[in-house]
Parts: sequence; C-alpha cells; structure tokens
Amino acid sequence: MKKQLMAGCLATLGLLTACGGNESSGDDSVELEFFQFKGEAINEFDALIDKFEEENPTIRIKQNNVPDSDTVLLSRMTQNDIPDIMTINGGVMYGEVATSGVLRDVTEDENTDRIIDEYEDMLKRLSGTDELYAFPHTVNANGVIYNKGKFNELGLEVPETWDEFIALADEIEAQGETPFYSGYGESWTILPPLNSLASNIHGMGFFDRLEEGESSFTDEYKEVAEKLETLLTYTDNDVFGHDYNIANNAFANGESVMYMQGVWAIAEILDANPDMEIGVFPMPATNNAGENDIVSGVDVAIAIAEDTDYPDEAKRFVDFLLEPENVELYLETQRMFSAVEGAEQYDEDLKDLQPYFDEERITSFADHYYPQGFEVDVMFQDFLLDGTIEDLLTELDSEYERLSSH
Repeated sequence: MKKQLMAGCLATLGLLTACGGNESSGDDSVELEFFQFKGEAINEFDALIDKFEEENPTIRIKQNNVPDSDTVLLSRMTQNDIPDIMTINGGVMYGEVATSGVLRDVTEDENTDRIIDEYEDMLKRLSGTDELYAFPHTVNANGVIYNKGKFNELGLEVPETWDEFIALADEIEAQGETPFYSGYGESWTILPPLNSLASNIHGMGFFDRLEEGESSFTDEYKEVAEKLETLLTYTDNDVFGHDYNIANNAFANGESVMYMQGVWAIAEILDANPDMEIGVFPMPATNNAGENDIVSGVDVAIAIAEDTDYPDEAKRFVDFLLEPENVELYLETQRMFSAVEGAEQYDEDLKDLQPYFDEERITSFADHYYPQGFEVDVMFQDFLLDGTIEDLLTELDSEYERLSSH
C-alpha cells in the first residue's frame, strides 16, 4: 500500500517529499504531519513546533512544506492521503478543500469565540456552507504603500476620501514627483486597486444580488472602471511593459511616492532599499470616510483532517497555534495581521492599519467571489490598454453568465 502511494505521488508530481502521513517515531510518542504551504514561514513554524513539543513531550509535529503545495495537497486528496493538520490559503483553494469532505467541522469549536467574525464569514462564503472547516489564523491586507520620507518632505497627509486621494495625487505631481508606479504587465497586479475599489463601492452584497439576478456588472461596475482609469493617469512609467518585481524595485528606488499593492510586497521593497521608511493606508474608494474599509483576506487558515487517527492531539496543536501569544510570535517576522482577537501586529510599517483590524473595519477581496475561471484581471487589463467601459461591462456580464451557468 505504501509503495502504491509513493508511486502515485511520483507519477503525478515527481516529488518524493510530497508524500506524508504518520510515521512511527520509534517510541511511545505520537507523530502528526503538519502540512503548511508558506515556504517563507518554515522557520517560524519550526520555532512554534519546538515550543509546543517542549510543553507536550508525547506529541511530535512533523512540518511538511513542499513547492506547489496546492497541487500536492489536491493530488493527495485524490489518494485519500490527508495530512493530520494543514494550513490552507483563504481563497479559491479553501473553497475546493472545504467542500471535499476531508476536513473536520469546527463550527462549534470554542476557538471560534476568539476569531474575528468577518473572517469566519469569508471562509463560509468561499465554501458556500454554513459550516466552518478551518480556523482563520492570520490575514493579509490591500492598500496604498507610501514613502514616508517623501510624504514628510512634501508636507503630505494620508487621505480619507476619494476626493482627498485624487487631490493628493495632484499635489504630488505639482511638486514634481510621480504619484504611482504600476506594473500591469502582469495582469494580477491590477487586482489590489481593483479590489479596493470594487469591495468598498459595491460591498459583498453585490454577489448576492448578482446571484439572484437582481444586479449586474453593467449596473454596478461603471464607477469602479472609471476610478481605476483615473488612477492610471497618475503613473509615469511603461505600465503594461513592467511587472511586479520591476514595480517593487522602482518604488523602493523612489520612482513614485505611492504604490498600490498588498502588504506582501513590503519585504521585497525593503530588501531593495532597507533604509526606506514606509507606511500603508487603505485606499479611500468613496467620499464617505466611514465606509472606506481595509480589504483583507485570510492568508492562513488551519484545518484538521476529518479522519486523522489522532484528533485530540491534533486539536491540542491547533489550540496552541491559535493562542494569541503564539500568533504574535508568528507575526514578529510575517507582515500579516491576526485573525485571532488579542494578538496584534507591532511592525512600525503597518501600524496605520492596525486600528482598522481593532475596529473590525474589514471587507473581503472581491476577486475571491467571482466564478472559477472569471479572469477579471485580464478583462480590466484589456480595458485599461485600449478598451471602452461599455465593452468591458458587456464582457464582464457575458463571462459571468457563461461561467455561472455551468
């Protein structure tokens, strides 16, 4: 049986390391597989595992991180080779795994009492179920990364409304600087500003109205498209010839004052310019400051296999990971935020965003809720290159109807 499993993994992926499962530890302790998808978090989880094993000497945790982890996990699911505990990104991948029946239902677990409600709702919306199959652990954020040195030098202030945002861009240009640098040569880089606009302008209720046939993209996306087109006029680079890495480095080198991206870009920016002082603010998509929320999604969700041989031990490890002090240990080096109440991010670069999480002024990534195969970034890329709003809205409605009818 083991040989068959190994052969299956090799044939599918060519990755011996993909195959996991419990192994004999050679003593009386229990060994659990912890399959986690973030290569940049291996050291943080190793440290947490060491701490857990010190407190729980009869439980050993074997961390398994492999390249292309989503493909590996989906492949293992077809062979009923499910890790005892796993992390899953809270996007389309979560929806696929959660509806497969391989995860433990944690809806009534006491840990949910300290999880921020919005993130539980995001996962339930992704799975289309009333049940929760993973605990939101840490979350990311979309926003406007800005050069603090330039802001101080030019006497600029963080805007709270759309009109203030545009006035700020005008002021930056008037002082001889470039407001934004964009790398739309990679279509996905359009998503950060697009999600900020769409999620705040139409809200998550749009997807219910869309599903019920009570609204359409033509009805609600004209303002989104117009504002995204307006922002493009404040760039001064080869927007569609440059990609994410070029844009990160250009912003780090001072070629623009602001940069519309997610917090995940900060590490690469600071690698390029370690002395740079940066901040992040939510993009103000509307003229009602109180309605401009931070766009945030579940970066890491933690799940337990329904059929694990060691449910009590697995739960003990998950309980440990969700303790606020242990979430904060993870956040010390990962520029994310906590989905668990009581754990905060203290990174100076991100401090402007923490109040939004404290006040639960959070909205989700709109692109997580389009149908599978709905290439919204490519359609907006075509529009921004040389299209018209009318053609864009028609294509969005046509694609939605085609994909949602399957």
